[in-house]
Parts: sequence; C-alpha cells; structure tokens
Amino acid sequence: MPFTGTGYRKLSELYPNITSIRLFVAFEEANAEAEPNYQQIIFTANSAAVFRLDCSREGCADGGFDYAPLIDDLVQRGEEREHSKIACEGRLGSGEERRRCSLQSEFRIIVHYHQ
Repeated sequence: MPFTGTGYRKLSELYPNITSIRLFVAFEEANAEAEPNYQQIIFTANSAAVFRLDCSREGCADGGFDYAPLIDDLVQRGEEREHSKIACEGRLGSGEERRRCSLQSEFRIIVHYHQ
C-alpha cells in the first residue's frame, strides 16, 4: 500500500487538530450491482499523510484515487464524515483505443479531532 515511506509529512504536522483519520474504501466497476466490500485504512498522528491509492486494474496508465482534496475539504469545513464515490483518474488501452478506466471507489472518511 502506498501510504508509507519517508519524506512525507506526518498527519500531526499537516493537521495538528486531528488524532486520526479512518478511510474505508471499496472498489467497483461503474454501474456494478454488487455490494462493496470495504477495506479500512487508519491514519494516526504519526502516519504519513499520503492519501492516494494506485489503481489495481492491470493496464491502467496513470490511474489512481486521490483522497487528499476530499480529506482537506472535510477538515477545512470542520466536519467529521464524508461518504461518496470517485472515479479512477487513469486510462486503459493505447492510441485511439484509449478509454477512461471505469473502476470507481466508494469511500467513507471519518475524522477524529482532538477534544
């Protein structure tokens, strides 16, 4: 998972008023009928504040899901929860056959603030 590494700011440095962020994500095809199966990622004060996941679809170029602007907006509004979907930013195929990746992420963000 791309949420670890050196050179990144810690969550506590980026958002000093937050104790943790829980990100629940599920990936699905656009217009899929299946119920999403959520994975939970927990960011604590000492976690790297990197909120992007690469696309898992084989052949997806430059794909992924960037939750950073969504988290930042939620924190700027002082709210605790968000539930929505975002689409992969990547492309499949090559040349004139290139098309947008149809993988979507249904997500839930829960922010825990210092009391």
